Amino acid sequence: MSTHPHTLRFRQVHLDFHTSGDIPDVGAKFDQAAFQAALKRGHIDSITVFAKCHHGYSYHPTQVGTRHPTLKRDLLGEQIAAAREIGVRCPIYLSAGFDEVAAAAHPEWIVVEKNGLLKDPLSGLGWQRMNFGSAYLDYLCAQIEEVVQRWPDNDGIFLDIISPWRDYSRASLFKMRDLGLNPLNDQDVATFAQQTLLRYYERTTAAARSVRAETPVFHNGGHIPIGAEKFNFFNSHFELESLPTGGWGYDHFPLSARYALTQPRDFLGMTGKFHGTWGEFGGFKRPAALRYECAAMLANGAKCSVGDQLHPSGEINPDTYALIGAAYAEVAVKEPWARAIRPAARIAIVSAERSQGPARGAETASIADEGASRILLELHLPFVVLDEHGSWDGYDLVVLPDGLLLTPAAIAKARAFLARGGRLLAAGSALLNEAATAFALDPGAKLLGRSAFDPDYLVATSLSPDVPVRSPIVVFGGAYDLAPTSARVLVERRVPYFNRTWEHFCSHQHTPDSPAPAGPAAVLGNNIAYFAHDIFAQYRKIGQPLYRDFVRAALVHLFPEGLPVESNLPSVARFNVLAQPAEKRHVAHLLYAPITLRAMLPIWGSPKPCEVIEELIPLRDSRVTLRLPQPVTAASLEPQGTPLPFTQDGDRVTFTVPEFTGHQIIALAHA
Repeated sequence: MSTHPHTLRFRQVHLDFHTSGDIPDVGAKFDQAAFQAALKRGHIDSITVFAKCHHGYSYHPTQVGTRHPTLKRDLLGEQIAAAREIGVRCPIYLSAGFDEVAAAAHPEWIVVEKNGLLKDPLSGLGWQRMNFGSAYLDYLCAQIEEVVQRWPDNDGIFLDIISPWRDYSRASLFKMRDLGLNPLNDQDVATFAQQTLLRYYERTTAAARSVRAETPVFHNGGHIPIGAEKFNFFNSHFELESLPTGGWGYDHFPLSARYALTQPRDFLGMTGKFHGTWGEFGGFKRPAALRYECAAMLANGAKCSVGDQLHPSGEINPDTYALIGAAYAEVAVKEPWARAIRPAARIAIVSAERSQGPARGAETASIADEGASRILLELHLPFVVLDEHGSWDGYDLVVLPDGLLLTPAAIAKARAFLARGGRLLAAGSALLNEAATAFALDPGAKLLGRSAFDPDYLVATSLSPDVPVRSPIVVFGGAYDLAPTSARVLVERRVPYFNRTWEHFCSHQHTPDSPAPAGPAAVLGNNIAYFAHDIFAQYRKIGQPLYRDFVRAALVHLFPEGLPVESNLPSVARFNVLAQPAEKRHVAHLLYAPITLRAMLPIWGSPKPCEVIEELIPLRDSRVTLRLPQPVTAASLEPQGTPLPFTQDGDRVTFTVPEFTGHQIIALAHA
């Protein structure tokens, strides 16, 4: 199978077209000239168009599927012809995991829940989940083959709604039995789901490449599973679905992108033009938000994609493409500083996400990963995210988030990393052996066991002088009891008089701290800083800035030569630096926008946070000191082409950007 990198274009649209069969005159108002005009106005260079939607309808003449009952034209064919005439690529979308037409005709193809239900029949939420272990997979592959046979020179196949669903249909129960798997054992059912999913990947990818071996293919399931090499193998590239207003938030994409950046595949970020999320007809976000989101994609090494949904009439919306065009006009002139980039970070997070074995895990991203990522983003420290297979070479510091379980191979890797001068920042269980009885990597302290208290308290010491609060600070989740051997105490710990129980309580929430010291909450060993609490997960849950202050104190000690980046930027600003080797330069990115949590939107049956950007406000006199491996010979603001004064002190370059709005690129040339 071909797994060569597929080069993506920068300015894409993902044009949803999930259209009920009860809507009349579908596609009747599609107009080639208007379609082309909208693409030009939006500065679009690639648009993903629909062969088949979640409802199960096809939008082209088909001998395999079911054409939409009120469609009287070859909508997909006309869209492809119109786009290609003006040089726009057209990847082709087929819904894989949902198909309402097939579900109605073949209920035996639907995933059956453990309780025997197909889904709640009165929920009104639609979307039956299709069983890839049934004959539905034959039907789906035939649809894919039909599409690639008609368009053998297609620009790629996008397959959607891919997940290892656990199926308890009678047919699957007998298949599990025949494979020696026990349907009463949840792990065996999960194993069978993975086997089914791998067959799906193999067969659909083969179908997509049945005419042309190098056809790009992407299997979308939302979150990109970290370390799932079986999953990665079947994708020519990654499309990181992350709609900030649709529940993902603005800090989800950078975490996902910092992992994709370490993989040998091109990737794009996928946001939406909607106020909320997919399927929001009549929904529009402010141009400022889309400008910021696209700039953030470039700043994190990604190409750009904006989600839209075509009206059932086929008439493209001019307001949408004016909105997208405001962002993509800026992307177009910034592309020279975003091509052929490489990460330039000195810090790596080893993900605690446990999806290395399965082809795609059902779990979501680790909240400890998210907490560590947010702390580094808010401290403006560039980083990448590694899976357990990733190399630690080239990094000064590796972060081991709470929840991470070190394998023997990872322990050996960590010891070799420390031996050559590397440094570790770890929390919670991340340094422990598999039995959690002792440290697998010695932080200069002895593990005494698990504390009985939750919550308890953090207390700054002389080694954490910049933490502004010197009295005890409450922290949740419990901690490990430590006794220092050779380590210094970075943070002390206090415990409450007692836990809040049925026997006794104090005040509205938790008992205050007792005066007796309870040992360290964080220690500094030989190139290791270790927090006894799940400090990263708690930062993600609670958002207490003082937790970030404690982590920064640890980083200051781990980087005695100075942090990789120091600045006067506010915590809501973002900074990243990427390498552009072919151009002999590093490219720094400054981002700033006021982000507000405006609402909790009812998305697919549950409330999701809707973070909103309404305006871009100038940020003035942004000073940055950045450590780089090569001396800088020239600095400039781009794409303006304005020279930028800088100073060089050893490997540290310092510059001040007088003013920028939303996004500013700083090109740092070297010999």
